[in-house]
Amino acid sequence: MFLGNVQNPQLDGVRNGAESLEYLFYDMFFKVKTGKTHNLEETGDKNALNSHYDPNIFIVDIDEPSLAKLGNYNTWDRSIHADVVKNLSNGGASAIGFDILFKNADFGEQKTQQVTTMLNKLSPDTPWDSLGGDIRTFYNYDSMLVSAVKESGNTIVCNIFDSYQSYKHESQWRPLSTAERADEIGYSSTFELSQVDSAQNIEPKDLLDNIFPELAQAGAQMGSVNAYPDDDGVVRRVSLLYRFPSPELYSGTESKVYSTMPLMTLLHLFHQKPENVKIKMGQYIDLGKPFGIYKDSSGFFHTTFPQFSYPMFLALHKKIREAAKKPEENSQFIDISSKIIATKNSEGSVTFEIFEGQMLNETLSDALFQIDVSMLDSLGEDEEKEVAENITVKRDEEGANRFVLTDSEEDEEAVITPYIVNTVKYFADSLQRLPPNKPTHISMDMDIHYDIAKKKWVSNLVILNNDVLTDIINTSEERIHNLQAGMEIRFGKVKQIPIDRWGHYQINYKGRYNTAETERVFQHLSYYDITKNRVDPGLFQGKIFILGSAAPALFDFVTAPHEENYPGVLTHATILQNILNDDFLVTLQERYQQIIVVLLALVCLLVGLYVKSYISIALSFVLMGGYLGIAYHYFEQGLYLGASKQIFAILFTNIIALIIQFYFETKEKRFLGNAFKQYISPELIDEMVNNEIMPTLGGSKSNITAYFTDIASFSTFSEKIGDPSKLVELLNEYLTAMTDTLLENKGTLDKYEGDAIIAFFGAPMPLPNHAQNACDSAVDMQTKLMALRKKWAGEGNKWPKVVHDMHMRIGINSGDIVTGNMGSTMRKNYTMMGDAVNLAARLESAAKQYGAYIQISEDTQKHLDEGRFIYRSLDTIRVIGKSQPVKTFELLAKPGCENEAQLHKLVEIWEQARTAYLAMDWDRAEKLFAECLDYEPHHPDRDPGSKTTPSHVYIKRCEAYKVNPPVAQGETWDGVFTATEK
Repeated sequence: MFLGNVQNPQLDGVRNGAESLEYLFYDMFFKVKTGKTHNLEETGDKNALNSHYDPNIFIVDIDEPSLAKLGNYNTWDRSIHADVVKNLSNGGASAIGFDILFKNADFGEQKTQQVTTMLNKLSPDTPWDSLGGDIRTFYNYDSMLVSAVKESGNTIVCNIFDSYQSYKHESQWRPLSTAERADEIGYSSTFELSQVDSAQNIEPKDLLDNIFPELAQAGAQMGSVNAYPDDDGVVRRVSLLYRFPSPELYSGTESKVYSTMPLMTLLHLFHQKPENVKIKMGQYIDLGKPFGIYKDSSGFFHTTFPQFSYPMFLALHKKIREAAKKPEENSQFIDISSKIIATKNSEGSVTFEIFEGQMLNETLSDALFQIDVSMLDSLGEDEEKEVAENITVKRDEEGANRFVLTDSEEDEEAVITPYIVNTVKYFADSLQRLPPNKPTHISMDMDIHYDIAKKKWVSNLVILNNDVLTDIINTSEERIHNLQAGMEIRFGKVKQIPIDRWGHYQINYKGRYNTAETERVFQHLSYYDITKNRVDPGLFQGKIFILGSAAPALFDFVTAPHEENYPGVLTHATILQNILNDDFLVTLQERYQQIIVVLLALVCLLVGLYVKSYISIALSFVLMGGYLGIAYHYFEQGLYLGASKQIFAILFTNIIALIIQFYFETKEKRFLGNAFKQYISPELIDEMVNNEIMPTLGGSKSNITAYFTDIASFSTFSEKIGDPSKLVELLNEYLTAMTDTLLENKGTLDKYEGDAIIAFFGAPMPLPNHAQNACDSAVDMQTKLMALRKKWAGEGNKWPKVVHDMHMRIGINSGDIVTGNMGSTMRKNYTMMGDAVNLAARLESAAKQYGAYIQISEDTQKHLDEGRFIYRSLDTIRVIGKSQPVKTFELLAKPGCENEAQLHKLVEIWEQARTAYLAMDWDRAEKLFAECLDYEPHHPDRDPGSKTTPSHVYIKRCEAYKVNPPVAQGETWDGVFTATEK
């Protein structure tokens, strides 16, 4: 949109970058879409067709087990492929598509020469050359494949269109590029240029390669399996149309239009002639309606779908019209038709295989020709009629419209239905003309039901979608019976495949391959299993099979938007699935995308200019997220709205608006950020900026919390570690972890003094409860230190044991404190001053005397929310330099810690002991303090590195006060303890 059609190498690079960004979003949508999982149950039978896969399309996979059992693929003879085609055809497959290339064929010539040469060496006197024809017949695997493909009548073979540059010498590629090459391949699978409205846009190709003429002419159709990637190597679309011979090589030669294997498979399934296809470049390929019936020149009715017989259609037409009168009552499956396979043996007798796996012998099969529906209808409930000698028929007790046909001489019986009788009678004449030993499907299992939730008719046959079934319902019997010879009636909506102006089709990938089998879209059947008939052929009826390989050894992989190493065969299966299910993916036309871009840009510009920057940024992200959410929703529905230009428009216009707003309105805010980044967390700076709070630089008094920390016995560390560089390394790791914790709790770092951290909470940005933030930080620091101790201990002998047992003391006090930039005119520091600061420092130092690690003042404690922390009263102390005593507390932990119950018990007993202590009941106090020892978290026996605990200290005091009481007998004691050292 922004670059237009300007031709400039630099702009071309920008366009390529924009295209890459668009691919990024496009691929991301596919990754999200195909990454969804489904709760599906696996079956224990490897050879069963599992219900959670696509029920209509299957991959016959040259997989690793096939290669292990049949040998290296290069050593396979083509009789293996012939067997696969035969077995699938005998099972009633509707279409077999090859994604396997057969470049050339010698029809056994080379093998015959090798065998003849060997035999002549072994027995020179024997005229082996005269037997060359017989030997060649044995090794003519190419003819076996051609015959199997031709006899199946439902196999679509494939080729590759290539560039002459793929060959080194012209003598190699020239024969593959000419009109003569097109003549020998044949034109049964081609379109005329006149069928295309802009044929000049179709990509010309130099070579029609990788198929030999006999095979091409034997196939029901032929299509290419080209899958060229985009510039970044990802296959997002395929070209459905190619021109050959190339007008660039042969300007005077008329080209034909060729298509792909999936599209040719559809023409086969639709029984559609290539000349009836309409192609509008940039819009669609029109294949016509997918299903129909027609009457041939002899007056015999057929349907257009392979293996779908006319009796099946009559049964469907009758039952669905009846069910359509009250569709909601037909949500259960309605059986329309059943399997009937006829086989003529070498003696000319026809036998049948029918539903439920019943194999009728010759006698029962012959009897089927002699029964009519009127005979079945006339049977009474317990009546049995003779059909022929030793053959009788009666009603089946297990269900209506079921009859038992019995051969008393052979002691054989079969369950038949009126539908089977009618179908056999319809085909009675044509069955006599069957080729020997070739199973022929004259009927398939078919059922329908009405999906109440979706209000659609559903069938087990892919061709019978809701539109087709609805048209069948609306078609009268009269119209069907009046159909003239050579005419047809088609059902359903016209199938139009969306393409761009170059004939490219966007693949709507549905799932991943490199995932659990239960999550795959298509079921893979082993080539070996099909070759050896290890899968029940009765399961193949009406299904579509794509023959290819997902084995890593054969390297047939592409990079797809949602997955690397995606088997190429699955791209063709996915295209086929997309078209059959009308599950297309198209990209919104460029002009509509431009309208979206302009609207988004206008909205962002207005928001960016007239709304506060933080709100504007938030809204831009909300808008981006909202747009991507909407775009993904439509993507799932089959419409890609585009993303990169729209997201760029949101970002670009918002950035421009913010730059303008920033330039005119944020000079003071920039100054604030630069002035305080060295003291406080970025989050606090942002909060100050957003709230437009400007602190008074130079000093201001406020009620805040001072915070001091120090490592216990740090001088010992220096002595034990020895190496100054290691000491610095240790100190840096410790200070980094503690400072991060401080900033996370919105503290302001004042300074470091060796191993000590000096900080405060509540300035320059006021905090709702600065004391609580400080206590949160203290508990979190102790937790972080425990994690560091475990880490250091796990580093082996790197650190002495004193490091593994490191402890830290913290002193916290709240009060009126002056904060501001203080220092000389040359150098200033944002710091704090005041009596409350000195007390916090004294509390940190005095904690050592008690064996406590977090000591807080009463002025801090009274700000804490009830139940937020576990703490105990520690003492009423007169610290050095202060005349007034201070009541202090030891902060132990937060509720929810591992030893919460133990700490609560400690506090309970401790407070009883303190009460006795203040009452000068020294014996009781000493006893209770002794009980506390079992619960002390830092008891030296349980916490290496701890030297004492408050309980130990008080026990010693009690013993001392017994001898020398703090006051004379009869006087009142205030409970104050005067510290004698800092």
